[in-house]
Amino acid sequence: MKTFSRTIRFELIKICSSRVWWVICALVVVIQPLLALITAKSFAQMGLDATPETHPELAEALPPLDYLGFDAVLFGLLPMVVFGGILGASEYKHHMLRTTLLCQSSRIKVFYAKVLALLICSTFISSLTIFSTISITHFGLGELGLHPFYLSTIAWQFIGFSVLDWILLTILSFGIGVLFRNAIVPLVFLVPQVYNLGNYLAQRWGWGEYLPVAAGNLLFATPTDPFEHDPLKGGIVLLIWVILTLIISYYAFIRSDVGGKY
Repeated sequence: MKTFSRTIRFELIKICSSRVWWVICALVVVIQPLLALITAKSFAQMGLDATPETHPELAEALPPLDYLGFDAVLFGLLPMVVFGGILGASEYKHHMLRTTLLCQSSRIKVFYAKVLALLICSTFISSLTIFSTISITHFGLGELGLHPFYLSTIAWQFIGFSVLDWILLTILSFGIGVLFRNAIVPLVFLVPQVYNLGNYLAQRWGWGEYLPVAAGNLLFATPTDPFEHDPLKGGIVLLIWVILTLIISYYAFIRSDVGGKY
């Protein structure tokens, strides 16, 4: 147990000392809340009852007060997907994984430690970023918004749904990266879905709702979104994607040569 705990700490140190971790933190922890603040200021100037008829710059009517700010959450989803894919494939470069296995010879423990370390890091950054985004949104709305710290029951529920979506998609990207030993594959699969391809397919064909990003969007869909808020369906579909990917990548990890090129 001590050896496994030490392996988890080792994986956490590797993640937090990597350059990609700090780049992702800068993008989602700093830039996303800043964009939310700018958007909230513009909403406060227009008024929360603004519509595309009264303000042509709006593509659609503003959602109810409890749901404001969650459109900005999609900005950080892309960096998190990139983070998971890079982390899953990175150690196959320059035989870094061989060094890890010299410290911990059990591939099973190494795989579990990597997943748990990623779960801890993604939970931390997702919770911090999404709460900050929603809190700053209502701070920017001034008297028109909710209390920036207490928010509302609905807002807290949707923060939880958004955090869950970020965590599961990050782990899914990680699993695909481990399976294919290449960060390009999860990015090619998931990034176009983040850029509305998943929602487009879901609106055109029923099977599109079972793609991971489209299923994740069901978790925190607002009343003004073109798709229905169905957290149970979205959560189950996304969780199945994650579990199947981790099972396959687990067997590939423990049964194949670590590979890698110098």
